[in-house]
Amino acid sequence: MSLSWLANRRHRVCIKGVMSGWMSVLSGFPQGSVLGALLFLVYINDLDTGLINELLKFADNTKVFGKVTDWSDRESFQEDRLLG
Repeated sequence: MSLSWLANRRHRVCIKGVMSGWMSVLSGFPQGSVLGALLFLVYINDLDTGLINELLKFADNTKVFGKVTDWSDRESFQEDRLLG
């Protein structure tokens, strides 16, 4: 397997219009991709299917929430948590 896309990477920063010089990247790997955001949305699109409680999705954070007033509410909330 070729890892050529990891080799010979360089970067620079720009702050208030002033560019630094190019520097070699010695560790890590490139973040993100052209399709990454779309594929993530497709992946989480049906995350709330079958849930009894509510689901909030923002960027890459997800929160299950609901009103718990008695033991059966607690049970249903725990079931939703276990499904996810």
